Amino acid sequence: MTSIPEEEQWRLARDRVLLYVRSLGLPPFEGLDLAVQSLNDVGPSSPAEAMRHLRALLKEQGLEGKILDREGRHLASVPPLNRGVMVAERFAPIEKGRARRFLRRWLSDLFGPAD
Repeated sequence: MTSIPEEEQWRLARDRVLLYVRSLGLPPFEGLDLAVQSLNDVGPSSPAEAMRHLRALLKEQGLEGKILDREGRHLASVPPLNRGVMVAERFAPIEKGRARRFLRRWLSDLFGPAD
């Protein structure tokens, strides 16, 4: 397993923390202050550790779960599931000749013309 250099760890952690803070839509200096505090407290550890600390800071200040979309609605990390029943439709049968022509053309496009 290869080790990531400390400078690269800092860069990855910084980028991830800043992107997350930016998505919160906080006033600019408030978001930057949180990002800097998170990175200073954690030091040159992994980006995941920096994010855990940032989330803890956000929770302390009551700012967790405040990521909003352009319309001001809460942005979930997972889209909602829409479960329902799908009724299968019958497929219209394809003529054999038409299917063969399609496959030949498709194979020709894929692998080049047959010699």
